[in-house]
Amino acid sequence: MSMTPAVFFLLLAVAFIATELLIMQFSIFWFFIIGLGALDAALVAWLFPSLSWTSVTGLFVVFSVLSAVLLLPMLKRWQAKPSELAGHDAIGQEVEVLEVVSSLSKGKVLWSGTEWIARTENGEADFQAGDMATIRKVEGITLFVGR
Repeated sequence: MSMTPAVFFLLLAVAFIATELLIMQFSIFWFFIIGLGALDAALVAWLFPSLSWTSVTGLFVVFSVLSAVLLLPMLKRWQAKPSELAGHDAIGQEVEVLEVVSSLSKGKVLWSGTEWIARTENGEADFQAGDMATIRKVEGITLFVGR
């Protein structure tokens, strides 16, 4: 059985979108955008099965560019609002220190019922187990705490 353009571009769309979700780099979105282009091309190839591979590939390129042109301005506006990004609701919240936290070594804190890796900013006093601290900054999965 030979692969049709519709099936090929559907599989390509699934691969690109799944890769975007697995990478979890929400500042990039290129795999998602290309995946949308592939999904659109697969839909057109399914609706019009007589289209050649070349035609569907051209549509894939056009749909990917259109997706980028339409989505990137919206994504840039969304990224320009750091207060609305995930994790920023943690800033100002109190945490319980479970392991010693300092600027030189990572420790652990308890926030929202979950253990988190934590550090202090340079020059900030160390925290001992049992101390209470306040979240000052979030970088990835590390909480930066202070008094």
